[in-house]
Amino acid sequence: MDSLKKVLHVCQGSLKRTVFKPRLYIAFLWFGFLIFDFIEKIKVFSARVNVPVSPWIFPFITTELSGQIFITLGAILIFCDAPFLSEGVYSQIIRCGRKNWFWGNMLYIWMQSLFYAVGLFLFSVILLMPKVEFMTGWGKVLGTLAQTNAASSVSLNQLEYSIISNFSPLQAVGLTLLAVWLNSVFIGVLSYVMNLLVKNGSGAVMGAIIALSPLLLTKLVQYEVSFYLAPPAWMNLAMYNWSGYGSYPSPRYMYTCLAFLIGVCTAVSYVGIRRKDLYIVKEL
Repeated sequence: MDSLKKVLHVCQGSLKRTVFKPRLYIAFLWFGFLIFDFIEKIKVFSARVNVPVSPWIFPFITTELSGQIFITLGAILIFCDAPFLSEGVYSQIIRCGRKNWFWGNMLYIWMQSLFYAVGLFLFSVILLMPKVEFMTGWGKVLGTLAQTNAASSVSLNQLEYSIISNFSPLQAVGLTLLAVWLNSVFIGVLSYVMNLLVKNGSGAVMGAIIALSPLLLTKLVQYEVSFYLAPPAWMNLAMYNWSGYGSYPSPRYMYTCLAFLIGVCTAVSYVGIRRKDLYIVKEL
């Protein structure tokens, strides 16, 4: 019980410090700049037909390659200072012990990634105001933009109909949030292990390669094959192979791969943090 309290104390302290760091807000601003034009066009269409928009646009944002890349880059920005060796951390390690301090860091990465994913969803809803209206279904606006060519009237690509046809709004948002959450956790633990064992800053470099992997891999391998190798692409619900037929990866494959990658990075970080000398790093 004492160890659990120490782990929670470390996590809580890290979450509080994050609130005062500009990197978190820059990550949200990146996302806002990315989706602003997309949302404004939806709002224009909503005003034209005089029908409010449902708040469930987040799964359509992550079908876009730019959305996947910028969300991942935001996670890199948030966790670029891993393993969080800022001033004052030595006294915390002495009080809690390396083991508890490490697991507090891991819990922080999981919790901060969850807050980041949920925050992105809420941000997309806020930007829809004042045209947004809560409804349990997809709504006429998103349904029309996905099932007809009406999107072209506001210079917008047609929304993915497969998302509307295969998922309820809550299912789609929940699965998208899960993919964003796990990808952010992966970026966090990857930055942790790379900065700890290789060189400070190497985590951001490796994270950037992961962020750009959906774009880079389509140039290097067959289009369908790239989806098996690029974790950010797994934010796109439209390419999930639920039936077991087809060339795209199954949800089981994607979740298993992310769990494996997160587990390996965590295990290697744990061994490294127990054996490696720790040095204070100036905060960015």
